Amino acid sequence: MFNDMIQRMLLEVPGIASSQAKIYINEALSIIYNAQMWSWQLKTAGFLTPGLQFPLGPGRPGQSVGTVSVTAFSDQVTPSLAAKTAWLAYTGMPLFTQLQFRSPYYSLYSIIAINPTTGVITLDRPWMEPTNATSSYLIYQAYLAVPFPDFKRFLWARDTTNNAPMDYTTYSQRDLAIIDPERTVFDQPGWFVPYQVDQRPNSATFGNLLIELWPGPLSQLPYTFGYLRRGPLLQQPNDTLPYPLTEEPVVWRAKEQAFIFKEANKGEDMQRGQGADWKFLIGQAEEEFKIAIKPIKDVDQGLVELYFNRLQTTYPLTQDGYATITGQLNVGRW
Repeated sequence: MFNDMIQRMLLEVPGIASSQAKIYINEALSIIYNAQMWSWQLKTAGFLTPGLQFPLGPGRPGQSVGTVSVTAFSDQVTPSLAAKTAWLAYTGMPLFTQLQFRSPYYSLYSIIAINPTTGVITLDRPWMEPTNATSSYLIYQAYLAVPFPDFKRFLWARDTTNNAPMDYTTYSQRDLAIIDPERTVFDQPGWFVPYQVDQRPNSATFGNLLIELWPGPLSQLPYTFGYLRRGPLLQQPNDTLPYPLTEEPVVWRAKEQAFIFKEANKGEDMQRGQGADWKFLIGQAEEEFKIAIKPIKDVDQGLVELYFNRLQTTYPLTQDGYATITGQLNVGRW
């Protein structure tokens, strides 16, 4: 546990505070996380696009109910009575402030706030399109946040409705600016396109990478993907390390970081022979870390290979399959 490692650091590294021990442990953990790909960094998650919100109905596709008033250079959007009623009745997920707004086919803007009385919404930047007092509009989710801020990259992705892989490498925002500058192509998305890190004030996913699904998703559709993340740092006293990582290599790496700090900050007037030999302790901690991390690397390598590699057989299988027609179990033969 995190607390056990803190206590060990306090006992084995003289003159450090609990707050310093926490920093050194998480520094050590970050170094280990970034050293290679580990099995605990391989994760699975999903997106669920909510589709067009507040639709007018089958006779008016691609438009949300009511109208809005938008003013150039202002980040405020004022709804009509019909739009206000619909907006203020919205509940559930995604949060209203995770949705995007456009009117009607200008640039996409993110909603960062809604006034619970007037229904006026605040956009993530000033409206830099023409002023219009009775404009039609759309609200849907074009940008979806990856699960964690320490997301590194996609490993695979699939559309589980249409039994199709999702492309997450071909297009960039620059490409979409050429292919679909107005974002007027609406269909079942086939591409994940990185947008930007979420910097919306008070966002529930602040710091997470936002992904644009393209073409624009106006229907509710699920997607599943595998991804690589760095890994969680330790915060609470009862936090534990991910399997198969153990405390021993983390503590040795943390001690090395602490000894480096001690060596860099020892007094210039310290007499020769006084105090600990921090350079020697740095080297010793590094060697102990290498010894402690090796069996963990060996175990984890096998887990990573299970994720990426297919088992290869050296004997051809016959065509005999599973059957119980004769009353006996047949699982094929070699």
